[in-house]
Amino acid sequence: MRTTRIITALVLAGLTVSGVRAATTHHHAHAHGKAALELTIKEGAIRGVFRTPMDNLLGFEHAPKTENQKNSVEQLRQRLSDASRFFAPNAAAQCRPTPSHFSSAMFSTGGQNGHSDLEYRFGFDCNRPRELKSIEALLLEHYPRMHEIRTELVSETGQRAVILKKDNRRLTIK
Repeated sequence: MRTTRIITALVLAGLTVSGVRAATTHHHAHAHGKAALELTIKEGAIRGVFRTPMDNLLGFEHAPKTENQKNSVEQLRQRLSDASRFFAPNAAAQCRPTPSHFSSAMFSTGGQNGHSDLEYRFGFDCNRPRELKSIEALLLEHYPRMHEIRTELVSETGQRAVILKKDNRRLTIK
């Protein structure tokens, strides 16, 4: 009987996460001004996948034409190497960024198809995980074309979906 309850709970939890992910994926269908963030926090390790149209970060998503646009693409590429330029766990948790990975047609083909999205995989390792109380989405401050980030959070204390906006950039963990 106990085993049946545990299996049922696991199946329902899987369906809930799948449903939230499907809703976010459906919503993110290349909507300018909007982005999607999936966060997992476990034992002091923060792992995230961030997706957004390149227009939110660069102001364009076509192949860069001017020197200014080419410089903007290169500067973004350099900034993406450090997740702390985009997301900030609260200082008391003493988190340090782990190597990040990113992909976009803008980087591989130069945005030739006219629509470029970014997929950004990043992480932090926290020395004091019990002190982790929040993560601030710095992107909403630094990129004026980005207005909201639909966020899915899965942690040891549960799961939830939150919409971060310019006037509410902080995701509370506990």
